[in-house]
Amino acid sequence: MGSDIGGDGLRRWLLVTGNRRAVTVFLVVSLYVAMFPLSVFDQAGVNPIFGERSSVAALLNTLLSGVILLVSVVVSIASLFTSQELSPVGRQRERVDSSHEFRHETESILDREVSPVRPSAFLRAITQAVLQRAQEIRDSIDGDDHVKPADDEPDGLQSAIDSYVDRVADDTERVNQTLGSDDTDTFGMLLAALEYNYAEHLYEIRRLQSDYEDQLTDETSELIDELEDALRFFLTAREYFKSLYLEREFSNLTKDHIYVSLPTIVVVSYAILAVDLEAVTGTAFGLSYILLFAGAAYSLALTPFVVLTAYVLRVATVARNTVSSGPFILAHEEADVETKE
Repeated sequence: MGSDIGGDGLRRWLLVTGNRRAVTVFLVVSLYVAMFPLSVFDQAGVNPIFGERSSVAALLNTLLSGVILLVSVVVSIASLFTSQELSPVGRQRERVDSSHEFRHETESILDREVSPVRPSAFLRAITQAVLQRAQEIRDSIDGDDHVKPADDEPDGLQSAIDSYVDRVADDTERVNQTLGSDDTDTFGMLLAALEYNYAEHLYEIRRLQSDYEDQLTDETSELIDELEDALRFFLTAREYFKSLYLEREFSNLTKDHIYVSLPTIVVVSYAILAVDLEAVTGTAFGLSYILLFAGAAYSLALTPFVVLTAYVLRVATVARNTVSSGPFILAHEEADVETKE
């Protein structure tokens, strides 16, 4: 089974799979709707608070100041991030050469003259190479005269390899269903890569190699080394594509934050003037217009913070599930591994 990044249901949608703009709208609307039960269950408390126009104006003023400050911070960080991308031609050439060198090295594992150029196809090719090496290991064991246990006792090595290949095949098929989709976006590709259990596969094959070393031929040991190399190439590619995703995610965050912040500043400024001038009066269905108006202005004023929250939640979830850069299994996966050690 693959790791379930971000949980499931609404939680997974909020943290991982949901479009960040849709998540932002959902959270802002939830903030606004949440005020209505408060006004119904606490008529004596909420309505008088929003009826104090000076308090409403002060609150909106504070939020307006926060929005302006947040815009300044985001723009400053964006400028700093952009400046880091400006480097001499020599450094840019090193980055390009390293990328080409990695592609050429991967082609030896993929048994291809030219590796795929699309990230999703590239990762799919590596996972297929992992599965192919695992199947070749099983075939090499099937063709060798290993020491067999007596009577009806099952072959420990053969059984372990068969089980390992089945797990790799299941994992590869599940992940490649996403990677093979034509409409897979950058994050969809990265999410599929995150849910591929490369660390568990690497650990298992090394454990099998250690446990049955005396039963493995040189050919099988060489195939195991190639399988380990393929898994390491997968990790390297995943980390590289993760860095590309983070760059794009930060760019989208900056753009969406600017799009939201400027209208928010204008609308909230007019809302403050409307409250001060007592332009909003009257009631409807037991709810004062000032409550509805102030709630809308309050929710709108929080929108830039919600945009930042929506993006940071997903980036933090990705970072949490890629916290290690090596073949280690963390958190809830540790218990499963410890039972095998």
